Amino acid sequence: MVTGNAEQGITRTVSGRDVKKTAAARSACYAVFSELMASPHEVDSRASCRDRIGVGKHVPCADGLDDIIREFVSAELPRLKSEYSRLFEVGDQGAPAPIREDLMRGQKAGVREEIVRFYEFFGYALDEGFAWAPDHLSVELEFMHFLCFQESQAGRDALSCQLAQADFTERHLCNWVPLLCERVMELAPGSLYCRVVTALNSFLEGDRGWQQGTINTTNGTKEHE
Repeated sequence: MVTGNAEQGITRTVSGRDVKKTAAARSACYAVFSELMASPHEVDSRASCRDRIGVGKHVPCADGLDDIIREFVSAELPRLKSEYSRLFEVGDQGAPAPIREDLMRGQKAGVREEIVRFYEFFGYALDEGFAWAPDHLSVELEFMHFLCFQESQAGRDALSCQLAQADFTERHLCNWVPLLCERVMELAPGSLYCRVVTALNSFLEGDRGWQQGTINTTNGTKEHE
């Protein structure tokens, strides 16, 4: 699933990562973005986000994250609920800016199923309250937090987690968050959640580039004469 196509002789390896420095820091960034994008109707993330101020200082593509966190934690809960609902939950034709991948991508066949396969393969168990929406942005970001944390703990066996991060980023997060970002910028350019989603989109693009820069792909298939 995440190690390349053995039948075609494709092998992927990872090099040039200082896992002790990068994995935990990236994990913390994904965790805080997950909390920022969680529904304030379900959980008040302000206190936990406040404790995470400073998590992005060791991750270049998370520049400016602290400013977003500070604005978020200083906002009144009714404001967060109102902005979140207007953008992501309320609308005669559905949410103006769907915060679930399946909906944003037009309910493309197989999207939710592939996401669930990722979760099951790596032993990521959804909380009962979120099992109905495995494609919710907050859940997908928490899964990336989980994979980065597993990488930080895996030592020499980290490759599977590293390649899964790259695959999940490419196939899912970077496949629809830019669309969400565009939609939010059109609907509510001055809102707090516009700044959150814009920062997230920038972080994902930067982290994807960093990940790809550490992955080496070789094709060992021998050509037939």
